[in-house]
Amino acid sequence: MGQHTYGTAHLYGVNGTISNATVTDASFDEVCANMAEVMDEDGNVIERRYDDLTEEGTITLIQRAAYTVPEAGTTVSYNHGGGAATREITKVGRKHTARGHRVIELSVKKSENVAYA
Repeated sequence: MGQHTYGTAHLYGVNGTISNATVTDASFDEVCANMAEVMDEDGNVIERRYDDLTEEGTITLIQRAAYTVPEAGTTVSYNHGGGAATREITKVGRKHTARGHRVIELSVKKSENVAYA
């Protein structure tokens, strides 16, 4: 008898890797950095323009022995379910605790019209 699947399939965990670190959490939001409204002569909004799609988020990881913590202003390549994308690091947070792992939190940003090397 074959295998049967019941219910709804859900994706589990994080998808993506960073060299010499284990990603434990990744969260991204897409926003339009350039928004404009067009009003008629009575002051009513009649049209909106959304431009410069920007992605902001955080990548939380546990540091392995060979991992080198990047600096703010550099870039990181991370695959978050749609192919690898290069993002600019805007903030680096570090958390070192007794009897715990070294946790690094990278705040990242990717703008639609910026070319990352």
